[in-house]
This record gives sequence, C-alpha cells and structure tokens, in this order.
Amino acid sequence: MISDIRRTRPALAFLLALVCGPLGLPSCAEDFAGIEVPVAYSGLSPLAAPVETADQVLVQLTGARVAIHALELQPCAEPVTSPLARAAQSLFLGAAHAHSSSSAMRIGVPVVVDALRDDALRPGVFRPVPGTYCGLHGMLAMPDDDALGASPSAPLEGAAELLGERLDDQGQVVSSFRLVSTMAVSFELMFDQPLVLSAQQPYAELALVLDPATWAGAITLPVGALDAEGAAALSRAAASALRVELSLARP
Repeated sequence: MISDIRRTRPALAFLLALVCGPLGLPSCAEDFAGIEVPVAYSGLSPLAAPVETADQVLVQLTGARVAIHALELQPCAEPVTSPLARAAQSLFLGAAHAHSSSSAMRIGVPVVVDALRDDALRPGVFRPVPGTYCGLHGMLAMPDDDALGASPSAPLEGAAELLGERLDDQGQVVSSFRLVSTMAVSFELMFDQPLVLSAQQPYAELALVLDPATWAGAITLPVGALDAEGAAALSRAAASALRVELSLARP
C-alpha cells in the first residue's frame, strides 16, 4: 500500500503542474480547497393579491412547486485544460453521491421548491477551481420521494405543480384548478456580471428564487386536463420564473 502511494505522488504532482501551469494560477492546490459557493433555493412569501394569467384569467394561487433535479456552475469560457482541472477536482475534493451525480461544479441533490414560501433550502456548495463564471445550468425533473423539501403528506407528482382558484371580476371564486407537468426541462441563468473566483475572492453565495407571480403570468389555463404541449409549457414557464441572486459577502 505504501509503495502504491509513493508511485501515485509523482502522477499527482504532474497533474497539478498541467492544471496550474498553463492557467498561471498561484497556490492552485490551496485554491481547490478554499473556494466555496454555497447555494440556496427558495420561493417568495404567499401572494396577497391575485395574479392575471397570460390568457387574462384572474387567479389566486394556493400552491406552486417545482423540483430542481440538478444545478451546475458554468464557466464563461471552457479552457483547453478543463478536463485536467476536473480530474484534479475529483482527486482533491472527492465527489458526493446523493440521488444524482455531484461534483465540485455540480449539485445533484433534487430539491422541491415551494414558490409560496420564503424559507431557504440548501442543497450544497460549489467548490470550483479559480476562474470566471457566467451563470448556471439546471434541470427541472420529477423528484425522488426523499428529495430535499419533499412533503410525505403531499408528494410532488411531477416536475412542476401549480394550484389555484379562478376568480371573477369581483374577486369571487369561480372554480379551482390543479396543473401538473411531468415534463423535464433544462434552464440557463446568467449572472448580471461575471463571477470571478480566486485566492483574492474565494467566496460567493448563490440564491435561486422561484417567483410564483411570474410563473402564473406566463401560462394559459386549460379548459380540461393538460395535454403534452400544455405540460411542457407549464414546466418551461416554471423554469423561466427562476431568478438568481449573487452575493460576494460572507454572512
């Protein structure tokens, strides 16, 4: 065993030289362990006022949930040495395995986000190499029963679920609706300004917020059950209602 470790050390040193040398990154090994980007998901507080849908129907939302399957931090430009950087990340940081594959740049923990609640759910922390990052790539998909934020008493049966009541012009309830989509969709969220992470700026926080009013305002209420096209539109509208908030300050 000791001889195996000794034989491995030169290979690790060579890998670090390949990763750090071309990128010109001082203290590269320390940066791998030091950069942290905690992630939180949340909704907003319950909506006091009704919302108008895309087809001009006034509704009061009573439920609005999505399941975020995974989230990835996206570099602004893919360097030629990025496969080596990813290999070095796995050597120094290891990889968590919870529901889906996770790594230093990917959080694979499914989370059920309630758009009508503002309490934060924290699925994990990115630990990227030094570099410049421009946004996030994620996916909405049906969650596991033990997804973070899942409710045993009211399981989410799709990637997105929107519930509410149709109102007339006087604000009286006309009927109720429940829209559920099992359609998985991917999404991209760009930062307002590129995020530069380095030994000088080793920390940032990301908050992914689901806005229920934006979601409801982008849908057309069906007369009956959702068809495949309507289900896909519901999932896409949910993904489009996500926004990202970035903070560089430590708590």
